[in-house]
Amino acid sequence: MSKEELRAEALYSRRKISISQLARESLLVQENLAAQDEYRRAKLVVCYVSRDYEVQTTGVIVRMLAEGKRVAVPLVDDPSHSLLFFEIHGLDELSPGRFGVLEPGRGSEQVTLSETDLVLVPLVAWDDRGHRIGYGRGYFDRALAMRGPSLAIGLALESQHVPTIPEVPSDVSMDMVVTEKRVLRFARSAT
Repeated sequence: MSKEELRAEALYSRRKISISQLARESLLVQENLAAQDEYRRAKLVVCYVSRDYEVQTTGVIVRMLAEGKRVAVPLVDDPSHSLLFFEIHGLDELSPGRFGVLEPGRGSEQVTLSETDLVLVPLVAWDDRGHRIGYGRGYFDRALAMRGPSLAIGLALESQHVPTIPEVPSDVSMDMVVTEKRVLRFARSAT
């Protein structure tokens, strides 16, 4: 099955999850993430702001801020077709941006992924090798290619798992995938 077919199938099946089930499973993902040493040691974390049927991250963001972690979230920069990352101090600093996703203002402190400890990444589907399917625009893959030592962690539901995702050279694999049931670690590809 092609990536496009897998994406369409995964997006369709994701919409079958009830809001209450998504909330419960997102909380379990958050708890599994918080139990990891990599999370506990992290001082600066990039976290996507969830929408629709993604693993919900507002609780993760609030928790990290309460724990004293620095948190940055992405903003889509149209001219460069890339993601920029800005530190926030609360959810009230976010407003609807590109694709209807909540984004920070440009007045905040900008951070680069190479200075972060963790990058929490959205995904549509994932496989046992740490490969992911996003929304097909490549924003996160381009950003993650420049992340340096920062760990890329996909936040996922078990229902988003697929046997194999076809690879293309521009894809960037996850270092970890955290679901409501387990945590998977993958060897980092040579970059």
